[in-house]
Amino acid sequence: MTATTLTHTPAETALITALDGATGWRAQLREATRAQGLPTKRNELWKWSDLRRAANDVEAPGELVVEGLDDAALRADDGARLNLTLTAKTGASAADADITVPAGHAVTLVEYYRAEAGALGNWHVKITLEEGARLDRVCIGADALDGVFVSSAEIVLAPGAKLNQRTLDFGAKLSRIETHITHPGEGAEVDLGGVYLLDEKRHADTTTFVRHTGPGGITTQLVKGASAAHGHGVFQGKFIVERAAQQTDARMTHRALMLDERAEIDAKPELEIYADDVQCAHGNALGALDETALFYMRQRGLPAARARALLIESFLAEPLDGIADETLRETLKGELRERLEALS
Repeated sequence: MTATTLTHTPAETALITALDGATGWRAQLREATRAQGLPTKRNELWKWSDLRRAANDVEAPGELVVEGLDDAALRADDGARLNLTLTAKTGASAADADITVPAGHAVTLVEYYRAEAGALGNWHVKITLEEGARLDRVCIGADALDGVFVSSAEIVLAPGAKLNQRTLDFGAKLSRIETHITHPGEGAEVDLGGVYLLDEKRHADTTTFVRHTGPGGITTQLVKGASAAHGHGVFQGKFIVERAAQQTDARMTHRALMLDERAEIDAKPELEIYADDVQCAHGNALGALDETALFYMRQRGLPAARARALLIESFLAEPLDGIADETLRETLKGELRERLEALS
């Protein structure tokens, strides 16, 4: 039986070249790209986000510029706020970092993703939360009509640690924010919230995996989205509860508005449970804007566009309420409001 030889696309060749001599995660990415190519819809985890196709205009190696991270391995001090701006220049590129939050410390991490036209940026961060540590992580998506940006994170919690993560994504040619969490139970808590708002030809993919390995863990997830005509939103969430993770409380919800019949939203919430003493649930709801509510707002003298924007904002804003930093929370709500007014 003859093995099939993979013919690399220009983007795959460019990424392999860009990562020549890389170590660690970037070396793994290079080998995966060399052996398998970029993910396509044939890959179950990418069935609604065809990365190979989205990167079809990438032809050369590029650079992923990381601002705000002084060292590849960073141990965050108590009360620190790390602001990272990641800009994928034209071409294929990748960068990664390793961050530790020491026991008992609290840290805020804010990541801004940008991609130039013709860019394929790959960002990976490994985060370790030691016992009793707290991390407030906020990810603001690519917002690049002609660029591609993939963010992935591996987050490992120790007993008593707390993770509060929020994402806000306005989409790109393809934007994907993927998070893998190892949850030990033992008093640890995970709270995941996300918002996506997509205009025409913008694609945003929110993918999360939470593996519960020990007893008494709590995970809450709420993702809300809205897509205009020809926008494409994707939500994939999976909670795995191992046999040892008794008395786990894990709840996942995705809700989205289709602002036009030509919008596309795909969702796949999953539970994989091996323990028998748990409280776990997931829910998914897709719908259109409430025309009755819109009518009553118009009756009060609001212009149609303003009324639509207010209704969508009231629906979407809930996950952002969980951002602990008040200034950042209000800034992102203001940006969401501006996008809604432009969209409506």
